[in-house]
Amino acid sequence: MQYDNFSIYGFQVEYPENWRVELYPKSAKETGEVSFISPEKDRMFVFWGLLEEVKKTFTSLDEHVERTIKKIEKTRGVDSLEVVERKELEINGHRAIFTNLQATISRGFFLFRRKELRGLLACHLYCEKASRFFILHGSLSSMEHEDVFDHMQKSFKCHR
Repeated sequence: MQYDNFSIYGFQVEYPENWRVELYPKSAKETGEVSFISPEKDRMFVFWGLLEEVKKTFTSLDEHVERTIKKIEKTRGVDSLEVVERKELEINGHRAIFTNLQATISRGFFLFRRKELRGLLACHLYCEKASRFFILHGSLSSMEHEDVFDHMQKSFKCHR
């Protein structure tokens, strides 16, 4: 697979060249999001925000991850959530936490509801040098793009 480089506001990540990129219109250096969309409609995201703000809410990176998981569990339409894997990584010189979640999600209305299994991959990190936190997140209908998430995670640079 061929990859292109996406770079904005001092961070960069490689993404598949045949994927579409959408920058959230209100994104700025301090806070924002960008999504990378596969031809099959799977999505990878990078979220960022001010580190000082997130530290007002969470006492640690670990608490940030745990509260994110709890928030997903309470999301409308999520019937069940399983933590398949959780591990520490080093990304661009920072401690990061990777989580692999399996969610069963109900979609549709009343009699037309169907259940869908989704893989949710995430990697949280705090960058003191850039004064920002970053979350790489993937929402996958099948795990065929798990290697793409792994590549994006390994190529991620939050500062020079």
